Amino acid sequence: MTLRMGVTTLEEYLSATCTASADASKARECAEVVHAVAEACAAIDGVVRRAGLNDVSAYMEGKNGSVNVHGEEQQALDDHAHVLCVDALVKGSKCRWIASEESEEVVAGDVCGRFACVFDPLDGSSNIECGVGVGTIFGVVEVDPSDGPESVYVRPGRDMKSVGYVLYGSSTVLVLSFDADTGVCAFTLDTDRKAFVLTRIDVTIPDVGNVYSVNQANFPKWNGGTKKYFDECVASGKSLRYVGSMVADVHRTLLYGGTFHYPADDSHANGK
Repeated sequence: MTLRMGVTTLEEYLSATCTASADASKARECAEVVHAVAEACAAIDGVVRRAGLNDVSAYMEGKNGSVNVHGEEQQALDDHAHVLCVDALVKGSKCRWIASEESEEVVAGDVCGRFACVFDPLDGSSNIECGVGVGTIFGVVEVDPSDGPESVYVRPGRDMKSVGYVLYGSSTVLVLSFDADTGVCAFTLDTDRKAFVLTRIDVTIPDVGNVYSVNQANFPKWNGGTKKYFDECVASGKSLRYVGSMVADVHRTLLYGGTFHYPADDSHANGK
């Protein structure tokens, strides 16, 4: 299949990639998971873009009183995005396990499924009311159907079969690495077609960038080596850019170059 910018849809891209795979059956099952996440993200986009209007005001009235698995107080909109993702994965794929940052419980899916999906349904949601870009982060990992839910969390990142994120900003962009052989592609949500459409292929971070991204207010909490590194960034004339929504910062870094950091400090001994 010839990939055409602004024409080829995510569904067509996944289908062509699976057909070319050495294990087409397994690739299609993984593609179902990715497609289900994309469907959920299209729905989340609609909610995010109406966040200041009456029909979603209930989601924007502050915190919902609960805390997620990382100890962060949840926005009600996080909860809603979580439900959209779980529902899409249960109904639209054979995902074996579904693990969300917003829930301590791993959701059981299809007992015969060979993949698990892990995700943060709405990273940076505290920034929505000021119009800053937010996002969904996800990964798909192969599992043995007989393994328990704890198997989802013991796998290193290099075991991920597919990874990606969706940025909800001036446009809604899905950045995807479907497998190790296909590189990174970007798809933009076309609301008229109700589909993610290919807009970039073979995305790679530039070799040289003049921007570093970090919450420099945490400087006093860093160790000596970390402080020295960022002092050198400043001395070399690099520019500081930090949005505070990880997807927005990572997307800028991926396209324009530079570095993104969340180093260890007094609160997060291993970084974040």
